[in-house]
Amino acid sequence: MDRKTDEITKQAKQAWRKKPRKWAPKSRRGCKTCKIRRIKCDLYEPSCLKCSSTGRVCEVNSEYTLGPRKEGDIRVSQNHQPRAAKVTCQTDNWHAKECDLSFNATGPLMITPVRSSDQGEAMIFFECISIEHLNAYRPSTPWRHTLMYFSQTVPSVRYAALAVASIHRKYLNRNRTVGAPKSQFLKNWLDDQTPLDYYNRAIQLLLKHGSSSDTEAIAITLLVCYLFICFDHLAGDDVQAMKHLSEGVKLSRNAINLARDNVDAYHDFEASKLSMLVSQVTNQIRRLDTQAVQFITDWNPLDIRISVMSWFPSSRTVFQSLDQAAEFLQVLLARVMRLRWYTSQEQQIYSVGEVVTSNSSLQEEIRVHLRMWLSMFENMLQHDYLCATNSCISLMRLQYVIAGLLLNTCGSGREMDYDDFLPQFQQAMTLARDVAAVPKVDTESSQPTFTPETGIVPVLFIIGSKCRHPRLRREAISILRQRPIREAAWESTATARVIERIIEIEESGSGEMELLQNIKTIPVWRRIEDVSWLNSPCGPESEATMDFTYTFCSADGVYCESLVV
Repeated sequence: MDRKTDEITKQAKQAWRKKPRKWAPKSRRGCKTCKIRRIKCDLYEPSCLKCSSTGRVCEVNSEYTLGPRKEGDIRVSQNHQPRAAKVTCQTDNWHAKECDLSFNATGPLMITPVRSSDQGEAMIFFECISIEHLNAYRPSTPWRHTLMYFSQTVPSVRYAALAVASIHRKYLNRNRTVGAPKSQFLKNWLDDQTPLDYYNRAIQLLLKHGSSSDTEAIAITLLVCYLFICFDHLAGDDVQAMKHLSEGVKLSRNAINLARDNVDAYHDFEASKLSMLVSQVTNQIRRLDTQAVQFITDWNPLDIRISVMSWFPSSRTVFQSLDQAAEFLQVLLARVMRLRWYTSQEQQIYSVGEVVTSNSSLQEEIRVHLRMWLSMFENMLQHDYLCATNSCISLMRLQYVIAGLLLNTCGSGREMDYDDFLPQFQQAMTLARDVAAVPKVDTESSQPTFTPETGIVPVLFIIGSKCRHPRLRREAISILRQRPIREAAWESTATARVIERIIEIEESGSGEMELLQNIKTIPVWRRIEDVSWLNSPCGPESEATMDFTYTFCSADGVYCESLVV
């Protein structure tokens, strides 16, 4: 009996040789502490649970280097001191085969180690390229440092930044040989789920650690919300981006109130740091909220009237900074867009005379505020302490001209009123040339960029669709085609295609010489008044298309077409 038992035991010990464990390469991941203890690390960030639960120090194994990948090669050389690091990117799909970009590293002691070469590559891309593009029109060094710091130290912000960097890189690497850039290819996640995985991981970490109601937790949530807005715009999901923006605006109001109530609960130094963080994040969210009315007609920004009145004390004659002037101008432009929307809604219900009477007082109030803004802006430019680039100043002048033009055409004349403002359109086009002609830090001016803020694209759309001068509207198309860029929901290539179709419809049947001599040759019944477009899903082999919807002035009926981008 004992002999039989020994044989069974011996066979059981040798059974693994018949079905050995599946071979796998030796893993270099995991913390050093778990390797010394010879246990399996759970790879939890920033410290594994097996170390934190036993009170041990989790020493992450970060000795590997960023190796070459199929898309390209990223080499990093960084000193131990928190100085500028030089990053060289080589990518076959980029137009620029080699670009030297510099960024200010926060320092190795504050950087959360990455878990793979893919994450390290994406973080370098985020710090060198994505951050530079997010606020390209209004550069802010403190805001860029804030994004870099929290993406290096907070796991949820880290993964949100990884998601933005991954999808931004796909946006830059898209195929340019077919002509116009195609944003809908980003919908095809079959070949690469990496951006979406980072996106979902950021949500998981935020839900796990973001349940606290303190001010810092709310500020972190707003940071992730800001990055999610950028991600959704790059993915072409503008509806989801607006949902994130709406919730972010509500949360920003709570953050301001909570920071104000908790000032006495902290030391002065800690309170000032927290207040600065809340101020930076809420300013970015509210800026996007104010600008959203430029592509969603019924969007209602919060507190636009309160902001205007609080920024206009009777004793102030000059803006304190360029950012303050820009914020005030965005509020005024949002009020103009809201006034135009109210007017269009009332025109469908009331008579023309009642519309002018009901909105005339508000229109005059905005006109007074615009004159005050211009006076304070010119006084600010006369001071020597102001440091601003020509592109920022030209862009603000351009937005001021367009705001005044839209305000003055908010009447009963509708589309025919625009013909009386040809000098304003010409001035706007001159400023648009200055903004578009500013050299970029990219290796090629044709390289596409992305920013969640609005800048030159909606202005060029107004010029191309509302100015009936043939040369000016075609020049607007040329600038849009010159450098593809996406500003929130505005994509320059799609906008140029819409303007081209509007020109085809309005100028059909008119002689070329007649158009060059008189812009009023386009009759009112042929002028397009309202337009909207939506990108249509497309397969990897098919061309990108959009659903184009428009209505004619003084005519009923909605027309729909499908345009190839």
